[in-house]
Amino acid sequence: MKTLFLVRHAKSSWKDPGLADHDRPLNKRGKRDASAMAGRVAGRPNQPELIVASPALEDVPTC
Repeated sequence: MKTLFLVRHAKSSWKDPGLADHDRPLNKRGKRDASAMAGRVAGRPNQPELIVASPALEDVPTC
């Protein structure tokens, strides 16, 4: 059986309200939560076969 996971993007910064949604960096909480979610996914017995994500870039450590 296939499983579908829907995950919302991490919290972004609004320090520069003139930036488009795609261009806003993650804030401190967003970076922390993104790393935590990566750990949860990495710890699952069945890994995703496909991940479809935004092309927005952010320097978040991976597991």
